[in-house]
Amino acid sequence: MRAGEPSAPAAAPGGTAPDGARVGVLLPTYNRPDLARACVLQLAAQSRPPDLVCVHQNGHPQPYAWAVTDLQLPFRLVWLHTPERLPEHAWYGVPLRWLLAQGCSHFFWVDHDDLYLRGHVEAGLAELAGHDCSVARRVGLLYTRPGQWHHEPVTDFTSHAPGGMSGSLCFTRPFAQQLLADFGLPGADLLHADEVLARHTMPRFRCLVSLERRTCIYHAHPGSSTSAGWLDGVLGPAAR
Repeated sequence: MRAGEPSAPAAAPGGTAPDGARVGVLLPTYNRPDLARACVLQLAAQSRPPDLVCVHQNGHPQPYAWAVTDLQLPFRLVWLHTPERLPEHAWYGVPLRWLLAQGCSHFFWVDHDDLYLRGHVEAGLAELAGHDCSVARRVGLLYTRPGQWHHEPVTDFTSHAPGGMSGSLCFTRPFAQQLLADFGLPGADLLHADEVLARHTMPRFRCLVSLERRTCIYHAHPGSSTSAGWLDGVLGPAAR
């Protein structure tokens, strides 16, 4: 299906949790049905599950929503599919627009190849009680390639534009509305999505670079467009 046309909804309906928040997760995915399934399962295992998860697959004509259709989930899952390869801001903008239309009050930016510990959503909501946006700076870091891996439990992560790990971002509805508008700015398609967020959206709001929310593990692997080059420095040259 085209972007904006939901497919493969999970059985559980979305709703507003007792804490009053209606939590939406935007989850882009490209070319990795295995990672998409693993990430959805991590979200299902949260101590405070989200209410809606919007997966956005783009860049390949064949949808792989089949990777999650068998799951019984504690949230509503919608899969959006854009066959064309899109600018990076649209990977996030498409599901963000859908979640805004569903009335979500709080949003979590999730990348399909990272790891999310059980308290991730709960801890993020606690930080959003006093801020419009939060990004975790101290996270775990996992390096993998076939036959090798290395894990650093705590890393001061400053490689991404927001001052912390982009996949740890969470924010409120006014922030989400402004971010979606900023994705439409001239030149936004030439930047990484988190650069648009850091340059244009974050300066308008109360944003926290969190040193306490250690609920994420960044995953550097050969398929990562931003961190594949880190592997040799940690794991040594790849075997030929």
